[in-house]
Amino acid sequence: MKNNSFGESLHFLSKKINKKSEQLLIQSEKRTDVNEPLHAIKINTKYGEKEISVYAADIASFKGNIDVLTTSAFIHSYFPTPKTIFEALYHHGIYAEELAKTPEIDLRNPAHIWLSKKISGSRLKILRIGCIEFDHYNLKQSILCAICSYFHMLDIASSHGVDMETVALPLLGSGSQHIDTNLIIVPLINECLSFLQRNPHVKKIYFIEKNPDKADFICNYMKRSYNILHESELKIEASQKKEKTMAFISHSSKDKRIADNLCEKLEARGLRVWYAPRDVKNTTYSEAITKAIADSSYFIVILSENSFQSQHVLNEIDLAFKKLPNRIKFKPLRMDDSAFEPSFQYYLTRQQWMDAFPPPLEERLIEFVDSIVSDV
Repeated sequence: MKNNSFGESLHFLSKKINKKSEQLLIQSEKRTDVNEPLHAIKINTKYGEKEISVYAADIASFKGNIDVLTTSAFIHSYFPTPKTIFEALYHHGIYAEELAKTPEIDLRNPAHIWLSKKISGSRLKILRIGCIEFDHYNLKQSILCAICSYFHMLDIASSHGVDMETVALPLLGSGSQHIDTNLIIVPLINECLSFLQRNPHVKKIYFIEKNPDKADFICNYMKRSYNILHESELKIEASQKKEKTMAFISHSSKDKRIADNLCEKLEARGLRVWYAPRDVKNTTYSEAITKAIADSSYFIVILSENSFQSQHVLNEIDLAFKKLPNRIKFKPLRMDDSAFEPSFQYYLTRQQWMDAFPPPLEERLIEFVDSIVSDV
């Protein structure tokens, strides 16, 4: 009975292993579909939209056009070692040792980088290879310098007529060179992002890695880097938007202390503020105020018993009201419960205002500023 039970257990385990192997084989086949990237990110640059994508595939089976295939080696070592890119290229008629003898650009002394001439007679859709040579005895420093120098070499090449729209690379140095992937990934991804931003010619970077684990590793880091970059860009964009946004403060001269306080708080939050008399320079009051209101996105008016007696405040409200079709936003701030004068009612009864009372005034002003900043 025990033997039968043991035999049945072995049979069950064998079936389970075979089933798991089939699942992994199917998954592997799906993962190495060279037509579909595992992950791709779009990057907006001043030269248009660009892309970095990751493929789990062998370089020899990749179907896209590659203008520059980036490789890595130890210094002056181009032998087609088994399971390396040089070996894959060798079997398809691309001989790195021969290409290294007469490169298009040779910066091996002192930068340890070079770019081949155009490749002809190969079955692969690879136009050139570029090579980064790492110094085995000074690895950490050579990685940072070599990667940065390599992409600047591509900048120079593309600016001097070398055709270059696509650049492909594996996780450099992580194969037979046994460089720690955590050491290489940071400068590699960061430099790729920077390269696409500044280079007007290159449109796509392909990471092509046949090792599924390494391909996943690239994807995960790339996602994190892009999220950080995207968040940074959003912060910069929001900051630039605030800097471009101008608020005009209309007030009675008798309420200048309140206007000063409000201006200080708005500028501390990144908004530009225009108000008299501070910003009236080299022109008349009427010209300066008319132009400032025309340039403003927000019209803040401090409403008080003093402003209701001011013809200047009423004139400024009238100018801002005429700009309503251009989407200037009215932001009235009531300092007390004084009744609106009829002339003010005409403009303000349909506008939403905030009250700066009851005390404390400081808290009410902060709430008012918050409402404007959150609206920008």
